[in-house]
Amino acid sequence: MNKKRIAVIQPKKMNKRLFLLFFFFSAFIKNADAQASGVPDTLSYLQSIVANKSKYIGKPFSVVLNSLQIQIKYFSPRENIHYDKYKETSTLFSFYFPKNSEEIYLIYPGLEIYWKPYLNAVQSELLYSQCQSVGWTPAVAAFYENALISDIRVVE
Repeated sequence: MNKKRIAVIQPKKMNKRLFLLFFFFSAFIKNADAQASGVPDTLSYLQSIVANKSKYIGKPFSVVLNSLQIQIKYFSPRENIHYDKYKETSTLFSFYFPKNSEEIYLIYPGLEIYWKPYLNAVQSELLYSQCQSVGWTPAVAAFYENALISDIRVVE
């Protein structure tokens, strides 16, 4: 008598397999989302911008904005003059929008652009608070487009 053996998947093994399948699928989706822009290595790309920053210093931000191969998703104004908090000295631009507070570390690497003359921190903070739930918008782009660049750095 030849009895055929039927494979029965035990519930514990099935749960483990489903978990592994879900884990790999979610990792694939996150990686695809991060690289959807066509720039496979964001850090290397940003470092190449910094290496060529002489093309941008003294020019309006729109020059950088129009040349970017990846889309800005998030921004964070910075006021680094301790005696004058009404001046925005630099802005961090990120290419990932954090969906919640636990994802804030994913905004790095980013591009920090320093301004000369400094920008109005009251206006930028107002934009930041209005756009905090949506990130980069045309109104934010319009605010920064004519600002003059004094330096560019990568923030990791």
